[in-house]
Amino acid sequence: MNWELIWREHGREIFAYVYTRVRNKEEAEDLTQEVFVKAIRSGERYQEGSVNVVALLKTIAKNLIIDKWRTKGTAQIFPLSEEAGNHSSSENVEKLIEEKDEIKRALSILNEDQLKVVTCRLIQGHSVKETAALLGKNESTVKVIQFRAIEKMKNKLHQMPAGRDQ
Repeated sequence: MNWELIWREHGREIFAYVYTRVRNKEEAEDLTQEVFVKAIRSGERYQEGSVNVVALLKTIAKNLIIDKWRTKGTAQIFPLSEEAGNHSSSENVEKLIEEKDEIKRALSILNEDQLKVVTCRLIQGHSVKETAALLGKNESTVKVIQFRAIEKMKNKLHQMPAGRDQ
């Protein structure tokens, strides 16, 4: 396969695909580069025309993004807001940290599928359709997983006193 031509024709499309999911330019650039490196390394397995190159690249991208989520864990899902640095009141910062900790505790009770769906839908703002495509599930399954995850988190948040681990 002519990877230079594939890069010129599809590089931007793959970057856009990754960027809409990670919402960070530098991370999207790094992941896009990783996608093409993996594709080139596995390229000997595919004959020109025997595979939809864009589908292959997007599948590699999806898997890399999911791997990145797994390695980051929930601690990196909620970085402290930049706004916190702009507040002069330490009370506001403490409140933000406390809220972040409560959310992390609520997320900690979710199973892997629930965490992925909540991350896609509520944190990254993807639609049900995008989330389903990204995770390889159908839309109704995503809706059910999201509903159950939210119920589970609501119950956890109602059970714990503010600012204290359970």
